[in-house]
Amino acid sequence: MIQKTVLFALLLCSQFLVSQNTIFKEFGINDGLPSLQVYDMYQASNGVIWYATDRGLASYNGYEFKKYGVQDGVLNNVVLDFYPQKNGDIYCATLDSKLFYFNENFNGFISYSYNHILEHEQQFQDIQHITSLYIDDQDNLHLSSDKTIGKLVISKEGNVLETPEANKDKESPVVYLVLGENDFYFAYYANESRKITPNSLEFQTIFDTNNYPIVLPDRNHVVYSYKNSVFVANAKGEVIAKLDDSKMPIMLKVIDATHFFVGYHFGGAAIVDLKGNIVERFLANKSVTDFLIDNEGGYWFSTLNSGVFYSKDPKIRVFKNLINAPINSLTKNSANELYIGYDNGDVERVLTRTKKSYVEYSSKSYEKAFVEFDSLHNELYVYSGATFYKKNKQNNKEEIRDSLCKFYSLKLSEPTKEGIIISQLKHLAAIKNDSVKSVNTAMRIHDACIRNGEIYLGTPSGAYILKNDEITSLDTLAPIFKNRIDDVDFNERKDEIYFGTLGAGIIIYNADTAEISTITKQDGLSSDIINELYIENKNELWVCTNSGLNKIKFLADGSYKITGLKSSGGSLNDGISDVEVINDTVWIASQKGLIYAPKSVFDKKEETNSYHLQIKASYVNDVRVCMEKLENLSHKENRVEFLVEGISFKESGELLYKYKLEGLDDKWYFTKNRQIPYPALPYGDYTLKVAATTSEKAENLQFIEIPISIKAPFWKQAWFVISGILSALLLIYVFFKYRILSYNRHIIRELLRLLIKKIKRKEKYFSFKDAGKEIRIKANTILYVKSSGNYIEIITESKNYIVRTKIGEFINRTPDPLEYLRIHRSYIIRIDKVAEKNSKEVIINDEKLPVSNSYTAELNNLIF
Repeated sequence: MIQKTVLFALLLCSQFLVSQNTIFKEFGINDGLPSLQVYDMYQASNGVIWYATDRGLASYNGYEFKKYGVQDGVLNNVVLDFYPQKNGDIYCATLDSKLFYFNENFNGFISYSYNHILEHEQQFQDIQHITSLYIDDQDNLHLSSDKTIGKLVISKEGNVLETPEANKDKESPVVYLVLGENDFYFAYYANESRKITPNSLEFQTIFDTNNYPIVLPDRNHVVYSYKNSVFVANAKGEVIAKLDDSKMPIMLKVIDATHFFVGYHFGGAAIVDLKGNIVERFLANKSVTDFLIDNEGGYWFSTLNSGVFYSKDPKIRVFKNLINAPINSLTKNSANELYIGYDNGDVERVLTRTKKSYVEYSSKSYEKAFVEFDSLHNELYVYSGATFYKKNKQNNKEEIRDSLCKFYSLKLSEPTKEGIIISQLKHLAAIKNDSVKSVNTAMRIHDACIRNGEIYLGTPSGAYILKNDEITSLDTLAPIFKNRIDDVDFNERKDEIYFGTLGAGIIIYNADTAEISTITKQDGLSSDIINELYIENKNELWVCTNSGLNKIKFLADGSYKITGLKSSGGSLNDGISDVEVINDTVWIASQKGLIYAPKSVFDKKEETNSYHLQIKASYVNDVRVCMEKLENLSHKENRVEFLVEGISFKESGELLYKYKLEGLDDKWYFTKNRQIPYPALPYGDYTLKVAATTSEKAENLQFIEIPISIKAPFWKQAWFVISGILSALLLIYVFFKYRILSYNRHIIRELLRLLIKKIKRKEKYFSFKDAGKEIRIKANTILYVKSSGNYIEIITESKNYIVRTKIGEFINRTPDPLEYLRIHRSYIIRIDKVAEKNSKEVIINDEKLPVSNSYTAELNNLIF
């Protein structure tokens, strides 16, 4: 609980500082917080985090902050505490001890009905800050304060059931009661009688207005503060541990059964165990007012005057380097000491167990330093500008030939039993057993490795092999070897060579079988731009990319699994330059510095997080509607849009939404946009399925399903079609009854044509191929067809087409044959295009077409 009474007098400013070891993201006024003075935090069950400040409330969903003040129903802009209840209501206490509440599924703020009792009744004037509050099963409100002994209980009808009293400053010890519900507590004098509920705990402590206890989950330990000390006591009130500090504690909070959190005024914060040992410190010199672990395991710290700090993954730590320069390379020796080669030529040695470091070599050349360790001979190689030496286990240094340093060097290869290679500008040198083989090349060598005496080269123009003093391009094996290669490594146990490319991912080449495969971004890599490869063992390969670090684990069946770490997951930077694994710790170098993390960060985990996905709103024709409305839409209400929202503070706007509209889409789509629009849906029944994820390859996702039903237009509904069919049958019956069929066969044809035309309103097309292209003509634009031997000419309203076919086959190929009539051996007309007719000619579009005697009878029966 935070000492809000103390905070009122401590409204001072402090400069911004970032913790030395933890990677923090800072949130302030420019990010959307209403103030830098934040008192309390709470994460609701829907994932949203709420903040209480001296300028109102704020909520954060991973995308943006939303601020709330008196204009929104907040009773006082200075809100000190949140008191969540088991029914989802969150009570808020203000500076003037007024109460209001809201539900986790936010729908506005509600003022507590009996604030006037707290404000006007004389016996409650001593209440300055509410320290504990809960609503019981009978809707009675219980609260305690910093200046009173006992508790205040107000019934749901507004009756005062129990009253507190002012602190009489007695010398008697005070017993704090922690009830089973909501860990509500209050104080009373030990020599006074109080009604104790069966599930309550009693802890005897020293009374102090700034003394707010917490009880650990085992309910056998209580932690409280007094002046500048923090005490751990057992259930009998006996102090078993004490933590003294020069700074005053202003917040205590439970972490788990054996750890608690302490926030200090201008002293940062600490995680402490039950023995009083500080396990970890954070935010030195900050005044930490609250601590929160979110549902993704991230750490949140609110401060008195510096806003909010967030660590995505506290297991990932920053190493404070002695040398302020970008890191070029990493290696470890047999003692698990880490060596760092910097871009300015300096080299640093790190004792990874104690995290102490020393300068191994200080350069004056300002050329990149390369470090590699030969585990076979237990020797460290250091190359920096004009200096190239190796150091053995006894720390004895041996200079290697100066002539090797006259070329600009680009890489040291990983040492193997066949030696080590220096890749240089148009030159390389292979060193084995103190002998050096130099080779002049016509190209810049980025990296190299040796396999059975053959040297595989990575260059700006692709991959090459140096064999029998001849350099040959590998692009004859596959064009992919033309890509720029920046790293080459040999996995001796798998007999495979790995090429790291700039744009094509990883190329895996088996020289014996000539088998070539690739692993790219489509397969799960963070990027196809590879900076460095590191072979940890036979089946584990680390990949430094321009968008994060990946770990590839090769499986026995030939498949592999890829995991990774990016800045969105807590890394310092996405451009990774090198990596080293020491025991269970991964050391990761980037242009922004060096971090280390447990290897477990890269363990493959099934994605079971739903990310609190919600359909925040649905719109039909730009009007917001309820979900039930979507199941009863007319054919004109076919512009549908959804606003979806998942909450992930780690991804911070990078969360992916996987969705598909069953009944329309035949594949899954991914988007980072929270809006999913469908601008023109045909009538029919659909189901929108949407899930939040961090990877397009994630499985076992939790989908939300939204049914949508759009009615067909009335003329396409079953009742209308059936009515039309029945009407047609009745009409046919009438005609047959009066013997029209016997004498007017052509009239029946015309009636059927007109009836079918009315029922089938869908546009039809006449299709044919011309010069290899598929051409479609709207059937209702055809005027007439003219025969020319084995060709016909189709005359339309806008254009003429020549088609290779006989005129007698045209009607069989057209989708609506009843619309056409042959009037001549060389002419077929479209009936609804006839303007005038007689026994000799037909006029269509002001053109006169001849009529043969053999077709006159059918023409005379034409109705138009």
